[in-house]
This record gives sequence, C-alpha cells and structure tokens, in this order.
Amino acid sequence: MTLKRRNRQMEVMKAEQDEAMKKAMKRKAAAKLGARIAGVSMLAGALLVVTTKKIFDEIFLEDDWSDVDWGEEDDDYIID
Repeated sequence: MTLKRRNRQMEVMKAEQDEAMKKAMKRKAAAKLGARIAGVSMLAGALLVVTTKKIFDEIFLEDDWSDVDWGEEDDDYIID
C-alpha cells in the first residue's frame, strides 16, 4: 500500500467520522428540543387545568345558588 493511498483512505475515514458526528449532534439537538417542547406543553396544560378549575370553583362553589329555582322561567330574562 502506498503512502498516498493510505493517506487518502485516512482522509475518507476521517470525513465519514466527521459526518457521523454531525448527524449524532443533530439528533441530540433535536431530542433536546423535543424534550423542551414537551416540557413547556405539559406546563401550559397543567396551568390551563388549574386556571380553569379555579374559575369554575369561583363561579359555582363560591356563589350561593340555593335560592334559585331552576325549574321556573323568570320573565325578566325573556328576550322579545
């Protein structure tokens, strides 16, 4: 094997290793971004659930609805 041929093979192997390293770095970056997106999505979902629960609790639990007769129609609320 000649020295030129050996050097060329070494350059090809180094280029293949560099390409493989770049692909691995891209996959790692994509996985990291996916994890961040999933984390933010879960946090936003949890915040939405908690906020919705607080709003519904404020509307339905804190107000006293015992004096309302739900079976009767009230003439004050009829739209002509």
